[in-house]
Amino acid sequence: MGPEGCSVGALFLCAAFIDSLFETKALTGAAQFMTNMGMDSSKRLPHSRYLAQGIRELPRPRPMSVNLQDGSADAGVDSDTPAARSFCGLRTSWSVQHPATSDILGIPSTKNHTATPVGGEVYVFGGYDGQKNHNELYVFGLASMEWRQPQVGGAKPSGRNGHSATLLQGGSSILILGGWLGNGPLAAGDVHMLDLCPLSWARPRLSGEPPGPCNMHTADIIGRNLLVFRGGDGRAYLNDLHGLDLDTSTWYSVKTSGERPPPRANHASAVDGFRLYIFGGWDGTKRLNDLYVLDAGGAPKPPWSRKGSAPQARAGMTLSVVRDYLYLFGGSGHTTRCFNDVHVYDPNERAWFLCGGIANEPAAPERRAGHVAVVVDRRLFISGGACGAQYYGKGKWFILDTDAPPAMELATPPLCAESVRRVMSDHLNNQQFSDVVFVVEGRRLYAHRVLLTLFSDYFRRAFACGMRETFEPEIVIEGISHETFRVLLLLFFL
Repeated sequence: MGPEGCSVGALFLCAAFIDSLFETKALTGAAQFMTNMGMDSSKRLPHSRYLAQGIRELPRPRPMSVNLQDGSADAGVDSDTPAARSFCGLRTSWSVQHPATSDILGIPSTKNHTATPVGGEVYVFGGYDGQKNHNELYVFGLASMEWRQPQVGGAKPSGRNGHSATLLQGGSSILILGGWLGNGPLAAGDVHMLDLCPLSWARPRLSGEPPGPCNMHTADIIGRNLLVFRGGDGRAYLNDLHGLDLDTSTWYSVKTSGERPPPRANHASAVDGFRLYIFGGWDGTKRLNDLYVLDAGGAPKPPWSRKGSAPQARAGMTLSVVRDYLYLFGGSGHTTRCFNDVHVYDPNERAWFLCGGIANEPAAPERRAGHVAVVVDRRLFISGGACGAQYYGKGKWFILDTDAPPAMELATPPLCAESVRRVMSDHLNNQQFSDVVFVVEGRRLYAHRVLLTLFSDYFRRAFACGMRETFEPEIVIEGISHETFRVLLLLFFL
């Protein structure tokens, strides 16, 4: 026990929040720690659609036909773009997560792959790397922030890109539909099922009239139905809507009313409740920036309606629902120009806004199209894609926090120069020169008494009180997690 009958663990907590010098910084560090760990008060995990785009280069050594339905070889003009209004909603911030397991597994840099969230994991399949299509399956753990490549039984699908991968209701399987194989005039129309327990590939038995070749299409769950807005078939640009009744495993053509979206491919889709949103894409001559919504709330012929335009015309972007807003990221524009901007659509105001002033701008992803986006509570995970001949690693995540904690600054100047702080931070949990070890949840944290006493009156008293903490090389800390203690300890070394 330390002075005044307090344990060192209790003293440390007091020190972190009572020391006036570091009070503001401690709050900032704690908020950042919660952000990094994905802790928030979200009450809703919205649906999201994760889009893939088509290919344009030729692989080696076998020639492969070019998928032009992503608009990568266009020389036309784009739709007119009105001035965007600034989004004045919640504070947003970028961060980056590049796990070492991505490099260890050799996860390729691709575009037009798919990423499907399943509980606390994300299943990533397929894609094109500039030379060939892929059919590997990788799984990313959202808690561990690490990748793994599982063993999968059954006959896996052939390599492809521009397909769709949709988690079916119940969360027991992922349905893979179509995509561009590069070995014929049309896209694939095959259906594969990835059963998640045990993990194996299968070919489902479906009845009815299937959609046919599907390329640069979207597939979303609404109720007990999978809705496929076909987009392209590898040659023609389409706007037909097909449904798969998940109770009877039967395909059918969906009859709608209202203004149907014009034909297009490489568009983006998102689902919010019983509303299906379709944005942008490539119609064979120009890129689009229109937004349509299908109200599938139970009408015999659900109506389409147009909701206006704002972002620059593009294809290969992602559209995701996060807490009742639609977040659009990236895409390719005229003459293969790419974007890395963020636009927000507010369904209540029926208006688009440009999400400017995003914090930590150096951590923003490069301009790209054909990437994926995964919604995790209030955060948007983005990876992969390409811009021209530059392909980006799908094992590296760029994370947009759509409700980041407010930035806080020190009210007083720091005691040490930044160069001194950097040297000090190198000694945190560094066994060299360490003269005190904290044991938290059975794990050791190496520290230095002189640095702790220099910046904390409480540690100064604890180490000078003549009790065990004065001379013992190891001090057991209880009542706090290892990660929380490490983050709080970090405040004294930065």
